[in-house]
Amino acid sequence: MDKTTAPETKQTETMRNISYLVILLSGMSLANVPANLDQSVEIIIQAFSGSKKIRCLTPYLKDIALYGNLIPEEQKSRLRNLGFQFDQLIVRRAMDDRAESEGLDQTHDNGYFRFHYTINGTHAVASADTDGNNVPDYIDQMAGVFAHVTSVQLDSFDYAEPPSDGWLPVTNDNGGSDLYDIYVRNIAGNTFGYVSSEYFANNTGDNEHTTVTEANALTSLMAMRNDYTGFYSPNNQLGATTELEAIKLTAAHEYHHAIQFGYDGYEKAWLFEATATEMEEQIYDEINDCHTWLPSWFAEPQKSLDHPSDHWYGSFIFPQYIFEHFGGYTTLRRIWQESVTDDSYYGDFSHQAISSALSNEGSSFSDALNKMVIANRVMSSNANAGVFSYEEAEIYPVTGPATFQTITYSAGTNQSVTSTNLTRFASQYTRVNSSDPMLINLTNNSGPEGDLNMHAIIAYSNSSWTVYSGNSINVDPTGSSSVYLAVVSHDTSARSAADWQYQIDITDGDLAVDNDIVPAFISVSQNYPNPFNPSTSFDIKIPHKQQIRIKIVSVTGKRIAEIVNRTFGAGNQTFRWDGLSESGKPVPSGQYFIVIEGYNFQRWLKATLLK
Repeated sequence: MDKTTAPETKQTETMRNISYLVILLSGMSLANVPANLDQSVEIIIQAFSGSKKIRCLTPYLKDIALYGNLIPEEQKSRLRNLGFQFDQLIVRRAMDDRAESEGLDQTHDNGYFRFHYTINGTHAVASADTDGNNVPDYIDQMAGVFAHVTSVQLDSFDYAEPPSDGWLPVTNDNGGSDLYDIYVRNIAGNTFGYVSSEYFANNTGDNEHTTVTEANALTSLMAMRNDYTGFYSPNNQLGATTELEAIKLTAAHEYHHAIQFGYDGYEKAWLFEATATEMEEQIYDEINDCHTWLPSWFAEPQKSLDHPSDHWYGSFIFPQYIFEHFGGYTTLRRIWQESVTDDSYYGDFSHQAISSALSNEGSSFSDALNKMVIANRVMSSNANAGVFSYEEAEIYPVTGPATFQTITYSAGTNQSVTSTNLTRFASQYTRVNSSDPMLINLTNNSGPEGDLNMHAIIAYSNSSWTVYSGNSINVDPTGSSSVYLAVVSHDTSARSAADWQYQIDITDGDLAVDNDIVPAFISVSQNYPNPFNPSTSFDIKIPHKQQIRIKIVSVTGKRIAEIVNRTFGAGNQTFRWDGLSESGKPVPSGQYFIVIEGYNFQRWLKATLLK
């Protein structure tokens, strides 16, 4: 086929159209075809007809672009009326002439971008030009915002530039240059903006701006509003968002989508939206519009990170947690770099990409998920919370996730909690009111034991916490202000069932210390002295033979040193940290955490080094 009518390579187009043909004839489905494809079609139809208000259209346009050839003919016909065409693998609005360019008769080139706009008609921007440069102030303002956004994402955070569309034949609309095209126009409803993919980059799916060979890098274009008046944040703590702030948030979010398409256009929509929303926070931390997604997200913690619709945006809390405790923007960039390792056209590899990126920080998707679930319950900016903290927890419009059940336990009784609606990569929280020791057991009635993790999160009035982890936990609530049990779901068995059925049983437990020699379970003293110089010590009472690991981490969770990692018998042990790093060099003054890990146990001690 001629390149002028089919920019995708013949090999790529043939192989993937064969896949589609197999699907259509056999009733099979690709592993990565979104379950909500029909919903995406309806949302786009309603949005472009002005009957539905959707803040960001990108994920729904993405579904249609990549999987639109699989939808019923009746839906295709309705989309054709909106300019969508289905004669190539990637479905797009119009072919020779982009639908977004209609009515825009002027351009302005600035940096990486070509802005398409008009000062007349339905799509007109305000014509004011106070500096007399023959470019409307509105476009100048938007260009300045995008200059900052690209400086941060490309230069500071080192993401790859989106692939160019300059290679397209003259018969295909590429905006008239190899610059990234932004169409400033009147967008229906309250849509802030969107990015729409178009072609496999450079005919092959390979982004020329990276050093690796991608399979699914896609070119794209962006639409921005010609007027953001009245677009505001519902976060009343901050007041109404100004027009300029709306432009800033939209630019940060949507340009990150353009970057994402340049790595892997077939990556899962939840990862697209969660990381793009988190990018708003990184570039424009002072606006905090992303906080508006938190109340609804924390109201339903039992929903998966990748649950469709608005939950995607609230899931930014996960990359935010990774940013704060596992390597910052470097790790978040690695997620997208790792996303190209597996061909997402054939399956969901988003969680593997996250695990691969976190491996450099000594963590994994599962590890980070469990720690985030604990942090969501702790919900504190207090330094005592260590790796379970959020920098801005004190201004989040939530105090923690919704409680699944609250029960009261007393010695000599039995209590149970049963759930049937916990989805994968999600959590549920049970509060236990008790002044008596408890033995708490978790049973997974739906699959392998490893699919579920349980954490006991014990808070004290002095803003300190103890966390126990395991499927059988002894909790002595003496001196505590609250005890929460968090159950976290994974998917080690690739099970098909939608929900986990589990049961928590609570019976009589043991006091923390039965005698001075052998405790009922691990007990840790506060380190002394604290603050310290040059060393600090602490005591551990060990109930039975087990592996004990003690490490020093920074306030961001980065490992500084490992004191011990070996098996100890039952009894009392004293340990010391002498203020040295893994390499034996003195560490600078500041706050650190001593992390003690044993069987079903983890304790964090704050240690302040003064020199």
